[in-house]
Amino acid sequence: MTRVLVIGAGLGGLTLAHTLIRAGLDVRVYEADNGTGERAQGYRIGLGPPAMEALRAGLPPRLYELAEATSGSLTGPGLLFDHRLTLLGDDLPGPEESRAFDRQVLRQILLGDLGGRAAFGKRLKSFAEGADGTVTALFADGTQATGDVLVGADGGSSVVRRQLVPEVKLIDADLCGVMGRTPAADRFLALVPGRGTMVKGPGITLMLGRMQFGREPSETAAELAPGLPMPHRESYVRWVLLVPPDHPAATAPGREDARELALELIDGWHPDLRDLVRGADMSSVGRSKIHDRPMPPWQVGRVTLLGDAAHLTPASGGNGAGTAMLDAVRLSARLTEVDQGRRDLISALDEYQHDLLERGNAAVEAGKRAMHRFVPAVGAR
Repeated sequence: MTRVLVIGAGLGGLTLAHTLIRAGLDVRVYEADNGTGERAQGYRIGLGPPAMEALRAGLPPRLYELAEATSGSLTGPGLLFDHRLTLLGDDLPGPEESRAFDRQVLRQILLGDLGGRAAFGKRLKSFAEGADGTVTALFADGTQATGDVLVGADGGSSVVRRQLVPEVKLIDADLCGVMGRTPAADRFLALVPGRGTMVKGPGITLMLGRMQFGREPSETAAELAPGLPMPHRESYVRWVLLVPPDHPAATAPGREDARELALELIDGWHPDLRDLVRGADMSSVGRSKIHDRPMPPWQVGRVTLLGDAAHLTPASGGNGAGTAMLDAVRLSARLTEVDQGRRDLISALDEYQHDLLERGNAAVEAGKRAMHRFVPAVGAR
């Protein structure tokens, strides 16, 4: 039986774990975080049909039913307003068939039914391929794990990628912003009647998205997946305030109070928008990062990459999670062929790498193009 070590318990790595388990492979997931609690990686995400099929292919039926039941609609027009909420257009591009998911809820679902296959507090230091056809992961706590394949699903700052493809660096993308989520009062939901809303102000952009759960997650989990831990979560409006990278808010030293920064930036905007920000649970001030070049091929061995570790997409693309899940399904299919003796490991991983880089680099480029819709050109005020 092929033994697979997955480094990183994000959406892509967990999707891979489930698809491999269903195919009968031996898989273990190692996560640097100390527990399963929320991670500051954003709130609402949209998954299109390919990602939904990846979920269906990987998850046990009860967990897929839970994911589908708690998801929300992303149908309806994409609206464009100015900062005084004057309607400027109702045809913003966007996926019509996607479903909205809360990232933390979906991750909790993906952690379900893994049993003892997921270990936390395992920060990878390095890996080593052995002469005996194995690969060993060495962790910061002094422990190690050995398998036949190691998959770096450890995000944009991937330790696996830094060792495997050290010439690829990260740079700041032309995107900087503040993020928050606000409980879904009727007047805030009215700002986002469809798949999303863009508010264009002087030199800055506010993006709004509704996360209206089909069913409240904790109650639904108790019914459909008894025993699965799930926090109570109310519907909300996710918002992201974006500025160009040369904006004073992006270049000034870090601010402790992200809400106050956001309110300063939208001073004089429509009261509903200011109240939306004022009433939010805040995330943080942050900059989007991307690789400084298209991801190049690497020497195919027993170590490969998945998701943001291979193709770090700007947040503006909205396709990072879905692309990672599709990576997981494609990689699982190749490793299953190896496990069944239908092909050798190196040729299987070579085919996966070619597909990964073609799709992943295209997703990164799509995200870069999308940035121009969200923020004015540098220096445009």
